[in-house]
Amino acid sequence: MTFMKKALCSNIFLIILSMMMSVVSSHAEVGRKTPSHDGTVSAGPYYNPASKSYFELLRLPRSEKQNWQIASNAAQKRSYKNTAGRLAVVKDLATHQFITRNFRGGNIWIGLKYSCRSETLTWVDGTKITDASFTAWAPQWARTHVRCGPKGYMPIYYRTSPSTGVSARWQASGPEKFFPLYLVEFPTNGE
Repeated sequence: MTFMKKALCSNIFLIILSMMMSVVSSHAEVGRKTPSHDGTVSAGPYYNPASKSYFELLRLPRSEKQNWQIASNAAQKRSYKNTAGRLAVVKDLATHQFITRNFRGGNIWIGLKYSCRSETLTWVDGTKITDASFTAWAPQWARTHVRCGPKGYMPIYYRTSPSTGVSARWQASGPEKFFPLYLVEFPTNGE
């Protein structure tokens, strides 16, 4: 092999290695799947092309009550790329798969709640779930001992699989459940 071919092969190898290292570095920087316990480091934001939104997993401070309403208020106070946050809206399978693939942790609040009076499920963006809507319920959704209580609604969260630690299915909860993790969506409609 001539010197020129060896140099070209060597340069190509270095370029590929450099690209691989930058990818590895990038994954190491953003690869945190669970926020730090003190809440100072989040997981994300990660871009989901299916919903054209960024998602970020955060942890409420221990001093907070850590219920759905507190998480919803905290999500609305966040912004990313000049877009206000909200608890995550999961209207399709692609977004559900993106979330379960990219975020791990305990049970995670999302932006869905069941109104006991009207018997409707409504996302924080005002969209109601119908029979034709995508859903990802855990089998326990049919439990009858979960009550709305004085607030008149049941918040919904991603229930974490005890065996894998992956948030896999939605679960309804009484309004006074306390989970520190909440998933914020920034609906930017594009990168």
